[in-house]
Amino acid sequence: MPESTRAIAERAYAALAERDLEGLLSCVHPDVEFTSLVAEAEGETYHGHSGVRAWWVQMTNALGGLDFRLTGLREIGDCAVSEVRVAGAVGGTEIVQVMWQAAEIGDGRVVWWGTFRTEEEARAAAEARCR
Repeated sequence: MPESTRAIAERAYAALAERDLEGLLSCVHPDVEFTSLVAEAEGETYHGHSGVRAWWVQMTNALGGLDFRLTGLREIGDCAVSEVRVAGAVGGTEIVQVMWQAAEIGDGRVVWWGTFRTEEEARAAAEARCR
């Protein structure tokens, strides 16, 4: 039986929480495409496992690493909309933000994800891709 969209998302967020890059990569399709709020100013879109690795290094170097906690998840077809609490430190000051991610699952792995400031934006992106 194929793994559910929810199970794949939960496994990916668990890998992030454990700072397990290889575990995250096992959840992500080799041709994944995604955006990140961390690199929003540059307008960067990441591609493939090399993009995941580049994002990982950027996130770790720029912010000392981030703590991702999945706080809610809603499935929309082959997509999931996740509410995520993200915490990090800049200059010794902890910064906490709630963000929303939309992700599409294909072939049992994440093939696309985007990061958004609001649930409405994430839901609209998921619905456009998966309905």
